[in-house]
Amino acid sequence: MGMRDVLISKVMVPGESGALIGVLTVLTDVTEFREAERAIREARDVAEEASRSKSEFVANISHELRTPLQSIIGFSELGVMRGKGSDRIVAMFHDINASGQRMLALVNDLLDVSKIESTVGTFHLESVDLRSLIRPVAREMGPLLARKNLSLDMDLSDLPLVARADPLRFQQVIRNVLANAVKFSPNDQTVSLSAQIGDGSEIHIVVRDHGPGIPEAELEKIFEAFVQSSKTKNGSGGTGLGLAICRKIVEGHGGRIRACNVSDGGAEFHIYFPARSGSAESQPMPLT
Repeated sequence: MGMRDVLISKVMVPGESGALIGVLTVLTDVTEFREAERAIREARDVAEEASRSKSEFVANISHELRTPLQSIIGFSELGVMRGKGSDRIVAMFHDINASGQRMLALVNDLLDVSKIESTVGTFHLESVDLRSLIRPVAREMGPLLARKNLSLDMDLSDLPLVARADPLRFQQVIRNVLANAVKFSPNDQTVSLSAQIGDGSEIHIVVRDHGPGIPEAELEKIFEAFVQSSKTKNGSGGTGLGLAICRKIVEGHGGRIRACNVSDGGAEFHIYFPARSGSAESQPMPLT
């Protein structure tokens, strides 16, 4: 029969006078339970190792891709400069450059995913008024808004919105969510962005568009890596990584992000950040 794992329980048995007359011993065979426990532990270890290997592979291949892509982009820019006088040649190099930039954006997204999933990456936190980070990102959107004749309705709190945040990472979240709103909004509409102190001293940021909205069953799935809403898979590009990265960053700051539909059309993205005050010193924080 072989060796078995046994759980032994012992209970003192008193007599009528209260004196100890014996010990009741119960043996419970837990061999199958222990084997199942070991199998689960081994499966978890294998899965964790596979996840680490995947992240390392993605990071390595992404770094390898960046070098030739930078060369392609650089030579295409040189081609645009030297091709002046020939509209056909300039247009061709513009196409090469645009394709290279799209590929580079994908590679950068992959690097972001691998960095955020690793235990090595850090956020560099500092006490900052989030309004000062939102405004420059909103200005960046100017050309994208103009291309579709969109207007940006921005409503920022009159009071400082102080939080401990990594400025670059926070701006990455706002840039991604705002760019998505612009991307999927019909022409001649309004995109709105508000940032106020919400309930419980949280900073509440809302980005709203008038696009196709998000199917109810997909409101959570769109924050998973490589997932895009079925209503926005329209051939306009995208990696399905942006919102996954946003959620990792927001949750790494102790906040949360969610999406919902608006009754009169479009979608809203709600971002909640803990409102904090403190010194402006930078402080690394591990990404977990």
